[in-house]
Amino acid sequence: MKPYAVEGLDCSGKKTVTRLVREHLLRYGLESRIVIGPLVGGGLGRLDARLAGITAAVPPGSPTDLLRRSLYVAEPVIDRALHRPGPLPVLKVSTHFRAWARAEREGDRWMSRAYAATAPAHVRFAGATLLHTDFPTRLERHHADVATGRTTKNTQRRFFGPDPGAFTVWHDVLDRLMTAHVPHVLRLDSTTAEPAELAARIALHAATCWEAAP
Repeated sequence: MKPYAVEGLDCSGKKTVTRLVREHLLRYGLESRIVIGPLVGGGLGRLDARLAGITAAVPPGSPTDLLRRSLYVAEPVIDRALHRPGPLPVLKVSTHFRAWARAEREGDRWMSRAYAATAPAHVRFAGATLLHTDFPTRLERHHADVATGRTTKNTQRRFFGPDPGAFTVWHDVLDRLMTAHVPHVLRLDSTTAEPAELAARIALHAATCWEAAP
């Protein structure tokens, strides 16, 4: 069974909502598992988590920068080639489309072209939800996370300045890429909606997508 993706840019509530989606699916008698990072996990997953957790600026062209960019481009291909679906359907938190969209927004031609060239070999999803949150709410959530120690991410790098216009472009590119490559994309505004309400809608959508997927 193909995985179902829950996507959205920073501070849109992906992880919180996905945990609730899993609980709602259980009410339908459908057990699932949540995956953050590459589907194949293992050493690749640990490397991905380590690179994603870097909070200091990474100089362009440095070994760390080249490793991270190369890994991000390779991950959807590796997942397609090596991931073997288990007995439980997967709820995938975040996707390669996020990094692809950021590369396009930042003018990283190498990453953009590499993603486009390898797209036919990318992992396939049964469907997806794309969460959207207004910019002030994202910043409020980010500052709350910083205050409570839940994140050490830099505000300027995370939110382009912060620049709401640049962030909107990133979201729009992400939406375009997902529309082109994922069937059945459900778009939900998570600015003020209750997480439980969002989760109920996403769980129903995921179950429908899994039932329809070949």
